[in-house]
Amino acid sequence: MTKTILITGGSGVLGKRLLSGLIEDYKIIAIGKNYASFPDSIRFHKNFKFYERNLASIHTIEEFLIPESIDLILHLAAVVSGVKVTEEIYHQINVNSTKLLVEFAKSKNVPHFGFVSSVSVYGSKEIDLNINSERFGTTIYAKTKALAEDYVLNSGKAYSIFRMASIYGQGTKSFISKLRSLTKRGVYPFISSNRKKSLLHIEDATNALAAWTKQTLSGKSPRPVYVFSHPEFVTVNQVVRTFQELGIARKFLFPIPVGGFWAKLVELVFRFLSYVKRKPFHGSPLQPLLESVAIYDSQSFENLGIFPERDLRKGLTDYQ
Repeated sequence: MTKTILITGGSGVLGKRLLSGLIEDYKIIAIGKNYASFPDSIRFHKNFKFYERNLASIHTIEEFLIPESIDLILHLAAVVSGVKVTEEIYHQINVNSTKLLVEFAKSKNVPHFGFVSSVSVYGSKEIDLNINSERFGTTIYAKTKALAEDYVLNSGKAYSIFRMASIYGQGTKSFISKLRSLTKRGVYPFISSNRKKSLLHIEDATNALAAWTKQTLSGKSPRPVYVFSHPEFVTVNQVVRTFQELGIARKFLFPIPVGGFWAKLVELVFRFLSYVKRKPFHGSPLQPLLESVAIYDSQSFENLGIFPERDLRKGLTDYQ
């Protein structure tokens, strides 16, 4: 019998790629706000069903209104880092919806649950990190992801969380995409620090989630926590240089200092603008560039029998 997967966030860049790789072998039930955001190849597939559900307005498990028997839940939906919404919305989507989905899974005896989190839960550090390091993330995004993780880890079930590094590649809105936009204007943010960051190309992210899904549904016992990142750590300045070497960015770019005093000045400016516009302020737009979470866990990939194939040079060809 064909097994059934319930997915949230399936219309996102990562979700659509993942669904394309799973839909031939599994029945997919997606919940979300916009059916039209899925491509025709998914919308009209015989294995696809969509229920219009707004996670921001669901407060009980009964409100999911999903009658089918579910074999696995993939929870990808989230308010991502940098979005200017209230802390209440961050908590409702990132924390409360996760709590409710875990309760829904337990009430329906769903045997498998996968939750997409972020390496940002570890916080910005310059020390060696490993999968068991304490979670000291200070941004609203990191805090809400860590709280959501707790519901999964404390569920009493063999459920899993995936701490993903910054996902980049075609269609994504990572800090690398923002760097590319700046280099098109002939400038780049100069950071004197050599603090390194973890990255993960979207193809490698998709392959990791697809492998976990297929292996888990075939009976392999999953790990409670995975860290998915490429073993190569990079700096912002290294990314810019690689853009230039690949001919993606012009050879001469005007450097704009963003560290130290300048970073604090930019934060004050954007804090003031947010106050004037009466919009929530969750940190400077430079924050994704200045933060540094460098972590790699080889066993996370070894457990799935795969390896992240795209280093920085190979991954950046998406931007040519």
